[in-house]
Amino acid sequence: MVLPSPSDLPRDFGRYRLLSVLGEGGMARVYLSEKSGPMGFSTHVALKIVKRKAGQRSEFVSLLTREAVIGGFLRHPNIVATLDFDQMDGHYYIAMEYVEGRTLEDQIRAARRRGQPFPPLLALDIVVQMCRGLAYAHSLCDRDGKALNIIHRDIKPGNIMVSTHGVAKITDFGIAKASVETGVVTATNVVRGTPLYMSPEQATGRPLDHRSDLFAVGLILYEMLTGRRLFEMKDIVSTMESIARAQIGSAPEELDAIVPGLGPTFRRLMQLHPKARHNDAGELGEELAEHSRGLARMSSEDAWATASVREQLESLNAVDLDSDGATRERTPTVQSTGARIPADLASIDAMDGSHIRELVESGRPEGDGQETLPWLDPVIRRTAVLLKAVSADVLDGEPPVQDDDARV
Repeated sequence: MVLPSPSDLPRDFGRYRLLSVLGEGGMARVYLSEKSGPMGFSTHVALKIVKRKAGQRSEFVSLLTREAVIGGFLRHPNIVATLDFDQMDGHYYIAMEYVEGRTLEDQIRAARRRGQPFPPLLALDIVVQMCRGLAYAHSLCDRDGKALNIIHRDIKPGNIMVSTHGVAKITDFGIAKASVETGVVTATNVVRGTPLYMSPEQATGRPLDHRSDLFAVGLILYEMLTGRRLFEMKDIVSTMESIARAQIGSAPEELDAIVPGLGPTFRRLMQLHPKARHNDAGELGEELAEHSRGLARMSSEDAWATASVREQLESLNAVDLDSDGATRERTPTVQSTGARIPADLASIDAMDGSHIRELVESGRPEGDGQETLPWLDPVIRRTAVLLKAVSADVLDGEPPVQDDDARV
């Protein structure tokens, strides 16, 4: 079977109906799809279908299996959920939660078309949400309660979906890796990730930990606030060399001029050695949230904001995020998350699709440790208000893109 092009749609694919193309990379194509059931039930999903040639590569299948397994156990409002993994007619596929919205990459491009960077408060709120999702993923445990130290390794604007309701969601754990030995995936020792958002240790092939993801978060924050990529040079080699040295120049002072007090936070985040950075995503998120709260008290005076936006911001600013626990979203810790994957990762690498499906279904926890209405969180509500003000006129009429780089 040849994967259908946009002109061939809609088309049935097993129990899914392919409606439109959301994105495509060298290894896979992602479709907006519909899954139907009894009594007229139907739901939309984003279906990543692997091209036949890529599906014949054992290393790629191992990485895809890893994405499906890890994604299947990640249950958090700031992570795109993985719903299904199987193969049909020689094509592996992963069904993911469909996010009605745009990638952060789209939103950054929209801001550039307006000739201005992101509103600082919006940038901070999106990054705070990213930190919540990463804190949860980094705390994933195996069946014995041992921390797996999951690392995404490809945090970039194209892998962050921002919903129309203001929820930022991390997607594509296709090259995620645990610090424990995991067979074929780690045996290759290949540097993977997007060069513009790599950490120094990733660019030089040194061992990684969760703080490598935090370095990428810092690069995204800088790009949103300034409209420029910090380490973008004339070619890939120069870019990698620049990242390897982590020479950030006057970047902290630039950000301090935009968000008072942010400079020291950014300088620590971008340290060459991981141990000198923030301890974890939770710590970073709290520090950035403090900057966000301070900025929120001043943002209603921003010149770009319309009267309607200022009124909504002032209303949200009246909510005390520290004391009003009922409206805050909980981010589970290692202790409250507990054992999440009922198998070791070496065994997972050797499983086929049917075994993976059985494993995921049998191991899903009864509760996910999250608030039932995360959009009540003022951070998320504020993101929705600001996002609409920034991007509505620029993105109107453009097709949405989910997982625009489906390569691993």
